[in-house]
Amino acid sequence: MPSIYTSPLGLSINRLDGDSDYTITGYPKKEFCIREFDSAYDFEELIQESISTPGYTVSYDSEFCQFFAYTKTKSQAMKFITAIEKHFEKVRELVGK
Repeated sequence: MPSIYTSPLGLSINRLDGDSDYTITGYPKKEFCIREFDSAYDFEELIQESISTPGYTVSYDSEFCQFFAYTKTKSQAMKFITAIEKHFEKVRELVGK
């Protein structure tokens, strides 16, 4: 399945044939996130607390070793993953990495 977009963070946007939603999935790379997460559940919790999604809904269904989130449109998926990337860029700037 080819990705629509692959983030340097370790996440990608995909859409399977027949699915109505866009899937954001993967596992965050430590070098991009500054810290290593114990599980994808911990990453999901941080994202839910840190990333605002005004005007659209993101559904989550992570597994222990892989993050999963879903949006209704490609544009929402791109907006969401871009917000995650910007969040971690800001964190990296704050810690000087």
